[in-house]
Amino acid sequence: MNYQNRTGMDLRNYNPLMKDVFYELEEPKRDDKYALQPRRMRTHMLKRIPIMYDEPEGTQPKFRWVTSEWHFANPTPEMKKWNEKFRSALGRMQGSML
Repeated sequence: MNYQNRTGMDLRNYNPLMKDVFYELEEPKRDDKYALQPRRMRTHMLKRIPIMYDEPEGTQPKFRWVTSEWHFANPTPEMKKWNEKFRSALGRMQGSML
């Protein structure tokens, strides 16, 4: 299959996890009576790694999870809750990148 002429929409249909932004809330610290700040969160998005010129013909597209830094915010309604199984599912789907 030739993926060089595919669009971003084709790749989103190829892997539906690319459509969503996932959030992860920081776990509260136990026995911290001075924890007055709201919980921090970070986001995870699935991004496509560009195919480089030195890869063989017919190379499958590669993906990776991009994780933001911890910040003070509230998740929006369209965000979905993060599960660490998403990361392992991607590893099983495309294999090791080592």
